[in-house]
Amino acid sequence: LRQSRRRDTQTLVAFAGVQTNQFARTTDLALRCREVGLQVIIGGFHVSGVLAMFGEPTEELQKVLDHGVSLFKGEAEVPGALARVLKDALEGQLQPIYDVTESPDILNAPVPSPDVEILKKFVVPDISTIDTSRGCPFGCTFCTVINVQGRKMRHRSAETVLRYIEENYHKGIRKYFFTDDNFARNPVWEQILDGLISMRDRGKYIDFMIQVDTQAHRISRFVDKLNKAGCYQVFVGMESLNPKNLEAMGKRQNHVEEYAGMVETWHKADILVQVGYIIGLPHDTVESVRKDVDYLCNHVKVDAAAFFMLTPLPGSKDHYDLVDNQVPLDADPNNYDSLHETFRHKSMKPGDWKA
Repeated sequence: LRQSRRRDTQTLVAFAGVQTNQFARTTDLALRCREVGLQVIIGGFHVSGVLAMFGEPTEELQKVLDHGVSLFKGEAEVPGALARVLKDALEGQLQPIYDVTESPDILNAPVPSPDVEILKKFVVPDISTIDTSRGCPFGCTFCTVINVQGRKMRHRSAETVLRYIEENYHKGIRKYFFTDDNFARNPVWEQILDGLISMRDRGKYIDFMIQVDTQAHRISRFVDKLNKAGCYQVFVGMESLNPKNLEAMGKRQNHVEEYAGMVETWHKADILVQVGYIIGLPHDTVESVRKDVDYLCNHVKVDAAAFFMLTPLPGSKDHYDLVDNQVPLDADPNNYDSLHETFRHKSMKPGDWKA
């Protein structure tokens, strides 16, 4: 921090992509930077989600604002948005809040290039990520993506994605996680997969996993082309086996009676199925969860399940409704990581839910 206070230099400390469970730690770091006179700005899903849903700062946001920390709501790729922040920082006049409401066109936006030297420090050194699209057309109440990035799909051009992957191939990066909230709804999914198939025909093999909805396997040619392109696993937002829970969370595209057939379709294409499953939905009980997990294992037959505790993340409709109805919520943002009880469940005693 001392080294950044040269008289001929303006320093801006920018915390990017901060999620709710990271906000307390970010606040500590931001205030430490302010103590030595540095300019600080915080962006990411917590700031953007809170301001998108409530329109004004909540207590934890106001705390950093009171210490001269700036907030950035929205996506920094909007033309001129980041330039404005940097100009203001250069002049020592950061605004308290930068409210970017426009969704940027990411068709030809640059893709951050991974540093292979840094990747060597990880357990899997040849894997990288890319968002080929942003947004999701569905309206799940627990989701923050739709209230921050919108429900209208925006996508990178297939040429941009394929060029990025091919350049990284020559750096030794051969595995990917496409971080799109729903790759199946990317308007250019087929062009991307055709390009990856072409790479394989030229002896350049890429393996990858994607996130999709429960109806994605019905899209014509989708499953077959994923198999040919090198997809080894799909992460499916299944969330619950209880139709009442699915209705409550606005996930009307999920049909429990179709789950087993969906998994079988993916398996026939030699693609593993991992599902996201939420515990703590309104109609869950200790006994119903036990039965559901047994059914998930022995009838639906998924390969893996990632279990999450229902968490009303700021930026979601769930969070907004609980606050609006004055339901007591855990005041510690560190606990909003899908591994803690952050509100009292109506059918499970404290501790039962976690167990």
